[in-house]
Amino acid sequence: MARFLLDPTVAFLNHGSFGATPAEVLDAQDRWRRELEREPVDFLARRLPELLAAARDRAARFVGVDPSAPETDGEVVLTDNSTTGIAAILGSLDARPGDEWLTTDHRYDAVRKALDAAAARAGATVREVALPWPVPGPEAVVEAVVAALGPRTRLLVLDQVTSPTALVLPVAAIARAARERGAAVLVDGAHAPGMLDLAVPRLGADWWVGNLHKWACAPKGTALLWAAPHRRAALHHPVVSHGRGQGMAAEFHWPGTRDPSGWLAAPVALDLHEAMGGAALRRAHRDLALRARRLLAEALDVPLPCPDAMVGAMASLPLDHPAAGAKPLQERLFREHRVEVVVHPWRGRSILRVSAFAAYNRIEDYARLARLLPPLLAAPA
Repeated sequence: MARFLLDPTVAFLNHGSFGATPAEVLDAQDRWRRELEREPVDFLARRLPELLAAARDRAARFVGVDPSAPETDGEVVLTDNSTTGIAAILGSLDARPGDEWLTTDHRYDAVRKALDAAAARAGATVREVALPWPVPGPEAVVEAVVAALGPRTRLLVLDQVTSPTALVLPVAAIARAARERGAAVLVDGAHAPGMLDLAVPRLGADWWVGNLHKWACAPKGTALLWAAPHRRAALHHPVVSHGRGQGMAAEFHWPGTRDPSGWLAAPVALDLHEAMGGAALRRAHRDLALRARRLLAEALDVPLPCPDAMVGAMASLPLDHPAAGAKPLQERLFREHRVEVVVHPWRGRSILRVSAFAAYNRIEDYARLARLLPPLLAAPA
């Protein structure tokens, strides 16, 4: 816990929302900021492209992409967050009136808003497929999405780890079926880096985005965008600047003057992730999430909504609580009991989502939540 600056009086069970950046990574970011300010013109105008290329290459390898082989593995660039990456992809589509864009009802709300806005400009329509939840297994998700693909479906936007329900979806199987039917595939992997073992090119998607500031613990505003080889030329940053038309790196790494220190410090976070165990750390997150959800499900007397195979480092449970009471309950847990956890409305009810970061969370944190929830849920609204 000492390497994290988290308030020791708070049971922090919400790593999934924004992550938590270790002190040594923040120190590295501060060193980059000070280096920049020693000679801003030299740093930004002369040194920065090479520095960013090195940071990008380290991040690419972290998600299973060979940065020296863009013609086979595709290309990775740094960006601020998954939302920005998705905006770039949607804004670069060769969309036509009458096209259909498909997503699921487990998607992130901001992504749905981005889809609606881009579709309105293009004359396309957005449709959601309802995925089962509780869900018996990955096959049910594949069947639901494939059955929803239609002759006008040109784009499928799919979460690798769903935000509201914390399901790890079988994206490779779905992507394969979608592309066989003529639909391009955008995978929102916001939670994937640092949570899952990744080999992004093997997913079979056209584009993938993922945050490094969540489970990989890089500074806030540090993310990756990947494009398959055949999608690189048409992809552009939504902000037009000097690099326009000079390739993905030139466009995305200089969208105008910005503080690059978070991107440059990201390799320190990735090295730290490996030093803390790498794959073993990711397994520890998952093991703790599985233990936590069993403990909470027993305390709340609710069924597990998915098999263990669909759980990563987060877990969600349905609550016997109205949707309108979700945010008040979340705020009460924090204000009165110093427990930071997600309670949000979904499908007309409240959903509890816990994160498990094994470097600082302990099973006692979830036992504390399990003791608090039953009387709070039984109290009058």
